[in-house]
Amino acid sequence: MKIVSFCLVAGLGLGMATSAFAQNAAGGAAGDVKYCNALARSYQGMVPVQEGMPASDVVLLSKCGSEPKSTIAALEKKLTDKRIDLPHDDRIAQPPSGSTRNAQ
Repeated sequence: MKIVSFCLVAGLGLGMATSAFAQNAAGGAAGDVKYCNALARSYQGMVPVQEGMPASDVVLLSKCGSEPKSTIAALEKKLTDKRIDLPHDDRIAQPPSGSTRNAQ
């Protein structure tokens, strides 16, 4: 069982590494793929290595390169259900530092 878990985690790691190369072919925006991979790392971090991850979760994580928007939604739900903080989303515009808002 340990070897199966190891193989699944190793395969997922290789799949995530190659998803960056496939993002242009799949039509996913670079920001979406980057955020999806950050969510996938957060989700992987909550699963003990000794237990391994269900195959359905491994398949979900491998879709960051091909279907980032639907994968992001599913991962955000899984993480919030477990009360795990979501990683910073670079796709959301932040106000420039040092700028002040006119409060009139």
